[in-house]
Amino acid sequence: MNDIMIIANPSAGKKQAEEYAKKARDVLGKQNREAQIRLTEKKEDISNLAIEAACKQYKSIIVLGGDGTVSELANGLIDQDYKPSIGIIPSGTVNNIARGLNISVNPEEAVRDLTACREQKADVGKINGQLFLSSISAGSLPETVWEVSDDQKERYGTAAYFIEGIRTLREEECYDFEMEVDGVSHNKKLSLLLIGASHSVMGIPQFFNDAGVDDGHLYMLGVEESTISEKLSIFSQLLSRKSTLNESQEKAFVLPFKQAEIKTDHPDVHVAIDGEKGPSFPAHVEVLPGFLTFLVPSEKG
Repeated sequence: MNDIMIIANPSAGKKQAEEYAKKARDVLGKQNREAQIRLTEKKEDISNLAIEAACKQYKSIIVLGGDGTVSELANGLIDQDYKPSIGIIPSGTVNNIARGLNISVNPEEAVRDLTACREQKADVGKINGQLFLSSISAGSLPETVWEVSDDQKERYGTAAYFIEGIRTLREEECYDFEMEVDGVSHNKKLSLLLIGASHSVMGIPQFFNDAGVDDGHLYMLGVEESTISEKLSIFSQLLSRKSTLNESQEKAFVLPFKQAEIKTDHPDVHVAIDGEKGPSFPAHVEVLPGFLTFLVPSEKG
């Protein structure tokens, strides 16, 4: 069995991913671990290297990049019987997946944490045959995700999403969604439909306060047509980490679930998956409990 494959996206993290890959190799080498660095040139390389690592039965994959890179890696493993454990050195814009696993978003610290880590099983979501590890979303606000250019992401980081988001709040468009969630029918007119696989969404820890990485559930947030002040009230309550949204908000709801069928009559509505443009509706969404194993810092539990 091979030991560790380090996969680095050279364009990520202000072009420093390759530097951190070498640091990770050196840190692991001091623990008598053998690590090989593989650099990607295009998006498809990530999933192809993941498949290679699985077929050659590497013990672990260490991936450097953002949510899109980690998501692409996971999808490369979707049909593999053997799946190496996955370590993340975050070097993207938001790094929701790492945050959800309590992995430091500071690359230097994440490299150091490789010396004392443990394995953590984690649930993942699946939509129309594609995995997501952080969140999927649809509506006016999520469309800003793929309207943010790579240059904006590199220059402004997380703020790039919020700049576009604030603009979109004044250009709200609602869509009719027909949903069957764990066998129960719901018909909602929503400006935002968001489903998370962990507590971290949009770079905000504990966005879904009750969510755990291995609790066997996905979490759905729906926001109905509302004023800017009502939206601010909704998100302020979410950020306050209180679990009372369903009790105090008429324009929003949070729903844990395992499986959902979601339809809309609007052909131009797409889903954003882990920060990238995804499929159109209808959508079959389900949780895959404990599907992947991650390397997380031991001291962070």
